[in-house]
Amino acid sequence: MNKKEFIYKDLKRKIIELKIKSHDVLKEEELAEKYKVSRTPVREALQLLEREGFLIKVKKVGFILRPLTKKDFKEIVEIRSILESYAAKLATLNQSKNIIERLKNINEKSKKYIEKNDIEKFFKSNSEFHNLIYKSSRNERLIGLINNIYDSFTRYRMMLIRISNIPEKSYNDHKMMIKSMEAGDADYVEKLVKEHILEGGKILLDNLERDDLGIIQI
Repeated sequence: MNKKEFIYKDLKRKIIELKIKSHDVLKEEELAEKYKVSRTPVREALQLLEREGFLIKVKKVGFILRPLTKKDFKEIVEIRSILESYAAKLATLNQSKNIIERLKNINEKSKKYIEKNDIEKFFKSNSEFHNLIYKSSRNERLIGLINNIYDSFTRYRMMLIRISNIPEKSYNDHKMMIKSMEAGDADYVEKLVKEHILEGGKILLDNLERDDLGIIQI
């Protein structure tokens, strides 16, 4: 891994994990000193994050987190609800006993993280659950479309699971999805996943408007 890739991945991870806030300014010279590199790989990493929609450049200031408008946010949630619910439908039609058992194991692992209040591990387990469903759709183009919007939305999902009772709700929703997949009810699975995403989006938007991260613009 070269210097640019390392810096890019490290900054992206910090953005997704909410360790970089809306008021933080990322400056080439400061980051170059921090990573002990020249400004070139830092500049290239920042520009890549800008192209991916994570950052915006403010002239004579530096780079800051790119906020979403309410319209942006709602559109992303709507697109996710359509793509991911269809992927879940295909996964149900393509299901194997092995996939169902893996989903059950992941969900039970998530429950243990909830009990331990380990939000970061719960987040990773939650992502693992959804990723397995996407891959089980066996539709490469669909998986590609989902992945295109996945990273840009991940930091908002991280915020969602920090809201009271959301991890428990997620666990219960996933349990219902698994039960319906096991029964082979593809249409109902599609409905459950769509409602799960839309409802989560609404809850998150309501909380983002009050959040001190300031990543939603009115």
